[in-house]
Amino acid sequence: IWSLGMMLYELSTGQPYFDKKTPNVVTRQLCSDDFEVDVGDVPDANLRDLIGKCLSLEPGRRPDITGFLLHPYFITTGFGPFSF
Repeated sequence: IWSLGMMLYELSTGQPYFDKKTPNVVTRQLCSDDFEVDVGDVPDANLRDLIGKCLSLEPGRRPDITGFLLHPYFITTGFGPFSF
C-alpha cells in the first residue's frame, strides 16, 4: 500500500516524493521522529486524502486493498470502465 501511495503521488504531481534524494537520506528522513508526510502538492482533495492514508508511517493505519478501492476517490470518480 505504501508503494501504491508513492506511485499515486508521483502520477498526480509529476515528481517523485523523495526527488533527488539518496537512499541514505530517505532512510534517515523516514526514521526521524519529526518526519511527517506532506501531500499538499496533490491537486485533488480526495486523492490527497487517499495518498496520505497510504503513506501513514504506521503500517497498521494504512488501508488494505479493499479500503483502498472503496475510498471516496474511486467511488466518486469511477474506476476504469466502471462507475459507482
